[in-house]
Amino acid sequence: MNARDKMLAHLETSKPTSSSEFHALTRAPKSRVNQILKELLESGHIEIDSQINDIKRYRLTSLHSNRRQAILDYLDDGHEGTSGDISAATGVCLSMTTQILVSLNKRGEVYREWLGREKVWMYRKNAPHKFGCANPLTAFINQRLREVRT
Repeated sequence: MNARDKMLAHLETSKPTSSSEFHALTRAPKSRVNQILKELLESGHIEIDSQINDIKRYRLTSLHSNRRQAILDYLDDGHEGTSGDISAATGVCLSMTTQILVSLNKRGEVYREWLGREKVWMYRKNAPHKFGCANPLTAFINQRLREVRT
């Protein structure tokens, strides 16, 4: 198995990986690893997952979109749950499920609510509807005012 195939196989089963981790995995020269990464980026096979302090982590484009779609399909079916529940139902690893759910929440595609007693985030497709007040901040203030008055 050549270095390119090792890198692609690793990305299919593992979390996003940096070029130095690919270098340790394949034992190929760093210049060769960087060349392969550049070719894979240009062809669209991989994409940059994150970049922290000039360290780029790469992931498979198609695999990530399949995982993302599986999570969206699960939530579109009317289900809701924690990242652990969604991970178990979709078969996507927990850390990747959490990362995808956070990014979907930032985009506004998924609503998340903090459950204080369980100390976990609950994810659902739509925000729960509160009757009587469309603005959650106004509803919160009205609730606190009712508590103070009683």
